[in-house]
Amino acid sequence: MTRAFPWILVVAVLVGWANVVRGPFVYDDLIEIVGNPAVHEVSRLDTMWSYNPARVLLLLTYALNWRLGYLDPLGYHLLNIAIHAANAVLAWRFLGLFLSPGRARLGAALWALHPMTTEGVSYISGRSDALVTLFALLAVHSWVVDARSPSPRHRAIAYVAMLAGFFTKESSVATPVLAGVAELALVAGWNLRLLDKRRYAPVVLVLGLGVMARLGLSGWPVPEVPRTFLAHLASQAEVWARYVQLWLLPVGQSILHPVPAELSRLAGLCLFAWVPVLALAAYRRGIYGLLAAWWTLPLLVSSTFVLKETMAEHRAYAAGLALAALVAWKLPETRLTWALPALLLVGTVSRNQAWTSEVATWESAVKRWPGSADAWYAYGDALRAEKLRIDAQSAYAKALEIDPSRVDALVNTGIARAEAGDVSGAREAWEEALRRKPGHCPALNNLAGLRLRAGDVEGALAGYEATLRTCADDPMAHFNLGMVWAGAGNPEKAAAHLRAYLRVDPGGANASRARAALRRLGVSD
Repeated sequence: MTRAFPWILVVAVLVGWANVVRGPFVYDDLIEIVGNPAVHEVSRLDTMWSYNPARVLLLLTYALNWRLGYLDPLGYHLLNIAIHAANAVLAWRFLGLFLSPGRARLGAALWALHPMTTEGVSYISGRSDALVTLFALLAVHSWVVDARSPSPRHRAIAYVAMLAGFFTKESSVATPVLAGVAELALVAGWNLRLLDKRRYAPVVLVLGLGVMARLGLSGWPVPEVPRTFLAHLASQAEVWARYVQLWLLPVGQSILHPVPAELSRLAGLCLFAWVPVLALAAYRRGIYGLLAAWWTLPLLVSSTFVLKETMAEHRAYAAGLALAALVAWKLPETRLTWALPALLLVGTVSRNQAWTSEVATWESAVKRWPGSADAWYAYGDALRAEKLRIDAQSAYAKALEIDPSRVDALVNTGIARAEAGDVSGAREAWEEALRRKPGHCPALNNLAGLRLRAGDVEGALAGYEATLRTCADDPMAHFNLGMVWAGAGNPEKAAAHLRAYLRVDPGGANASRARAALRRLGVSD
């Protein structure tokens, strides 16, 4: 069974994700891959470094996929599934360090086939968590093997895996600590004096230099939204509890979880509950301490950053292994227990249906969170992309009903109407957006575009100029002004605006058209 198990596990992973390989780019994929010039040339490591030095290796994998398959998602999905299959085998090897062979197999299967891993695999941008977990598992397993019986090969593998993790995602800073905790728990009997401190020197040096370099080059990550420390801490305590619920009972999964960043009663209760739970695990030490560290440390790093979305399932990809191991450790070793991973596999196949199209992804989100304006807005965008414009307008209307300040829903309603040929309806939507939010640049741009379509060149120029008075670096206003002035025979103004567009959005959707227009004008970009 031991020899066959990894192959059985890999086949089970392939079965679980077979229905998602043709899934499209969704959500952040459109920003991080489709619209990110840093991954559109595999040889431009300098561009990747400038974009995010802590994720150069991750960006390189996207660039390789781009080189091989361009905008075909198939290759991206296949690589994600291959990473997850490798993680499944590595998880089995890691659990085998402290669980019986049968329980190690069960724990690896419970984790690898769990629906909560789908966002880290089926969602292409979830690769960051799957890939950094691969390096963490490889590093920690090799580190413990080397600690038990000195092996230059395993030590080198651990060092290389840790280094690779440092260039994959910020949460990799937890890996050396996890390795140390694993050695304490499995080799040193929680006696710090028995650790070989010399092995840690290169890790501490590289990690310290890396952190200082990151801070020196990019500084501490700027909060994506304004949020007080206490509100953020409370939200993350609640989020961790929700992760536990979803790992123990995977019901209510969604690409979006609008957990409020506020100190509610539930958040406060979760905040105070985590302290004794983790303290008890640390006090019990042994496997409890190791699993508590495996759950806590990766989540702790991601929870440090103030992100717009307080919760995302892929962030708990690695942490879930701790719960899977705990369940496998405590369940009786009988054949009946293997019904559990089989049931989880069925759930994974079902959950992956939501990743087979962007409409399905957001349809599941609005079913889970019918009161979320963000979910309805994204659902409308997905429907509009599929030319289901009437349904898209209904979704935008729902988003606007929930959040009347969400004028982007009005803007996109106008776009849907314009695409259907309803020019007056489009104008009405954009004018309503301006009444609700005067100076809203996308609405100004779109109204100017309507004037241009009607042959009112002067009105269009005035509209785009009005946009720039409100939003000086609006890329679409610069691009449209450049194209209009080029058609009106004013190459100086055309070149100025086209260059401004390329300065603001060098990898934008219209970048190639802007450069071609500049070449026709006989000037460089």
